[in-house]
Amino acid sequence: MRKLFTIGFLAVLGLAGSVQAALQDGTYEVSAKGNNGPVVFSVEIQGQAIKSIKVVRGEETPGLGVEAIAMISKEIIARQTTAVDAVSGATNSSRAVTAAVEAALQKAGGTAADLKKTHQTDAALPTNNSTDVLVVGAGGAGLGVFLRGAAIAARKAGAKVLLIEKLPLVGGTTLLASTAFNAGGSKVQMSSAKPYTAADYYAKLEKGARGQELANVKQLADLSGPTADWLIGMGADLSRVINGSQHTPKDGGALGTSLVPVMKARVDALGIETRTDTKATDLIVGTDGRVSGVRVTTPKGSYEIHAKAVILAAGGFASNPDLVKRFSPQWAGYPSTASVGATGDGIIMAEKAGAALSQMELTGPQTVSYDTGHGAVSLTNVRYNGAILVNQEGKRFANELGQTAALASAITKQTGGAAYLIFDQKAVDHASLMQAYKARGYFVEAPNLTDLAAKLGINPQALGATVREWHTVYDTKQDPVFGRKDSIFTRIDTAPYYGQKISPASQTTYGGVMRDAKCRAVRADGSVIPGLYVAGETASQFGSGVTIAVVLGRLAGTEAAKEVEAK
Repeated sequence: MRKLFTIGFLAVLGLAGSVQAALQDGTYEVSAKGNNGPVVFSVEIQGQAIKSIKVVRGEETPGLGVEAIAMISKEIIARQTTAVDAVSGATNSSRAVTAAVEAALQKAGGTAADLKKTHQTDAALPTNNSTDVLVVGAGGAGLGVFLRGAAIAARKAGAKVLLIEKLPLVGGTTLLASTAFNAGGSKVQMSSAKPYTAADYYAKLEKGARGQELANVKQLADLSGPTADWLIGMGADLSRVINGSQHTPKDGGALGTSLVPVMKARVDALGIETRTDTKATDLIVGTDGRVSGVRVTTPKGSYEIHAKAVILAAGGFASNPDLVKRFSPQWAGYPSTASVGATGDGIIMAEKAGAALSQMELTGPQTVSYDTGHGAVSLTNVRYNGAILVNQEGKRFANELGQTAALASAITKQTGGAAYLIFDQKAVDHASLMQAYKARGYFVEAPNLTDLAAKLGINPQALGATVREWHTVYDTKQDPVFGRKDSIFTRIDTAPYYGQKISPASQTTYGGVMRDAKCRAVRADGSVIPGLYVAGETASQFGSGVTIAVVLGRLAGTEAAKEVEAK
């Protein structure tokens, strides 16, 4: 009877079966798996609440994983819950934070259910939704607008500029770029012992352009050098040039994480309003055919933004399986190493507004992607730092630095539709990104080639013979069988030896909205759609991904600013 009374009394008080555990105050160090390896956090708990979340050690990607961790940490502290949405494009880093906090709460003697709940009032939708120049997409092209274009020229005319991005973070596919900014005629290139000109770069591009829209290809080549100079002048590290056209950071680190922060700092310094989590869904087109803004959706609701000029810089479609199947079916079913935001939104919006599409089947696939188990990553940096490619039979089958689409196609024809990167310690020592990849566990390692072949499951005798043949290529700098001329940095004779199984992936799409020399979107008859500009992979443009993004962003910004200033 007493027992029943006790239970009933507690039930009246609302305590039966739910007596709140007291979280023990303290600072708890915990580890969780991030995107690039373990991340160690310090989580402070005080008064039944999360007070701070700090990273002690970690190798997450700057501008992406690092930013995602900061955003998720802030939201957990503000809402006092681990039930928060992951940051798009940085899911693994986001989950690392929530996992770490839950581990810390467990160490403190409880769970997230024991935290004091807080009430968060949702912010209202923006009320100032009219601007002069609206830039849709904050990847390399969208940020490139602000190098020397809309932001500067429009401000001189007293104009307003607004940048919107559908993802929570800026950078797009450019942030994920691991290799180089390709150019010709930059000051760095022209001061070298063997100058590399814009004409040299055009000649290189022309080989893969299939004779289409060559005026645009030449314009890209001509503007690439000055754009590289402008980036360097802003503080971007593009000081090391390899293989003639490729500007890389001096230490051989990843291009995107070096370049995007510099560009973002430029936007911030100019005071440009940037709205993330803001997805453009449709262009606003007047009865006169002029584009006068966009409709957007956000987590808080939908609204319209009106503008005198709209620049679509929303990227390509490599991460949209339906569009890949529709436009470039040769890569249907393969993974994507582009940003999760590369879903072709700008291309589809422009098409609905009457813009013509061109070269949609032309792509620049990622030739050497590695499946980490939680997404594909590009290992292009590995082949550019001396690696060779062999098939399961242990034999080379193509020029590792050949035209990307042709090389990717050659890989799909090998046993299992895959190939293997083979390299040595000298290659790893050649670039800091190679060392970072090793630390993340991207490479299979062995003390000799025989053991490496066994670990990778390829023919050991054939691999040994292939590497001996490569010694001759390295010694003579002549590759009579496959014609490789670039990135012959190592003889592959310095232990330990490394390798990894790779396959192609969808990455860069060259097809997009037809444009004129001013980056204005055009219809099938060649007439301009007033008020609409395109840049980066949203435009039809053959070239190199990051170069296309920044060069066309800069060009579109300049021309849009001129139009606004003239009004």
